[in-house]
Amino acid sequence: MQRQFLKAPPPIRQLTSWELPSLGGGTISSEAFAGKTVLATTETGPCDAACVERQKTFGLAVHHVDDLGGKVVLLTLVDDEAREGLAPVIAAATPAWRFGGGSAAQLEPVLSQLQLGLDQFLEPPSANFAKAHVIVLIDQNNAVRGYWMHDGAGRGNSINAARLLAKHGPTP
Repeated sequence: MQRQFLKAPPPIRQLTSWELPSLGGGTISSEAFAGKTVLATTETGPCDAACVERQKTFGLAVHHVDDLGGKVVLLTLVDDEAREGLAPVIAAATPAWRFGGGSAAQLEPVLSQLQLGLDQFLEPPSANFAKAHVIVLIDQNNAVRGYWMHDGAGRGNSINAARLLAKHGPTP
């Protein structure tokens, strides 16, 4: 009965192919994530204690999807300014939680696509994706499925949506 009512959100925006330098955990590209569901967030600018704590909390999602056999991957996009503050967290990267990024120029193609998706989701003027610390869900076909706030409810809802996509595919 519950399966009738639980559905992952429909696609918002199809992303074009993308790739970023890996900072830890494995290859970071749309090709590497083909067939996987991705929960992603971004840290740009200097990374203080709140930034580190936010990422540690985001990384706890691994424990809620580890039973799915690698079908869900967490991704933190990091610019050069945030890299130093996140160094201890990045050092703990795994194939289940990866870090990618680099200079503003390297991140721009990916961030601009995610910003366009957020604009479609919220209708302009929306939040600045790179600064809002939202969680974005990308399906197995490289399509954005939704954005959630980085709070308890948002993390829970994004994890539930990722689980549904991982279990039932992008077109259930």
